[in-house]
Amino acid sequence: MSPHCRACLVACVLLAAGCVGTPAPTGTTTTATTAAETTQTTTATAATTTTATDSPTYGTEFVSVSKLENQSRADEWPDNKTARFENLSEPRKEVFRDALDGRVTFGPDEENPFAFNDSDRPELVRYEGEWYFVRVAVV
Repeated sequence: MSPHCRACLVACVLLAAGCVGTPAPTGTTTTATTAAETTQTTTATAATTTTATDSPTYGTEFVSVSKLENQSRADEWPDNKTARFENLSEPRKEVFRDALDGRVTFGPDEENPFAFNDSDRPELVRYEGEWYFVRVAVV
């Protein structure tokens, strides 16, 4: 085999193995070896650990509220997905106010008045002259 073909073969093998042409992920060591040289790159990062007590349990719902940046976009929402604050139920009013100050969390055994799977849940709420988007996420 000619030296030129051998060099092409080595390059193809290294590319196929992912050793050349892709950046090394953080916290890993990558070694690429050719006949002429050996290169070794090491990148280290601080470890972050998460314990089971830090993680939400399966089925936890999070409610957050943010002001709609472009207030005219409220006109694009279907009427059945918008509501005025004064027309919300008392539990929804309470959660909405709490979510204005930060995210509200409901465990799997708690009832969320803005439940993720509730098809009647408003997505936009008109509060003190402004439209707010109500997000519900589930873990």
